[in-house]
Amino acid sequence: MHITLNHFEVSIIFALIASVVLGLVTKRTDRERVRYGLYCFGCFIAALFGIGWAMHFLHG
Repeated sequence: MHITLNHFEVSIIFALIASVVLGLVTKRTDRERVRYGLYCFGCFIAALFGIGWAMHFLHG
């Protein structure tokens, strides 16, 4: 079985995994971990769309 993912899908998966890891290793309580993980995920997604639009406008 061969799975083909596009750049956007891989970026979402990376954001999810990185957010989980950052939440687990940086905070002490479960509530803080979940909140920080969601915050990091949101920042990753915002950066993904922001950089994507910037590239769109810069490359014409």
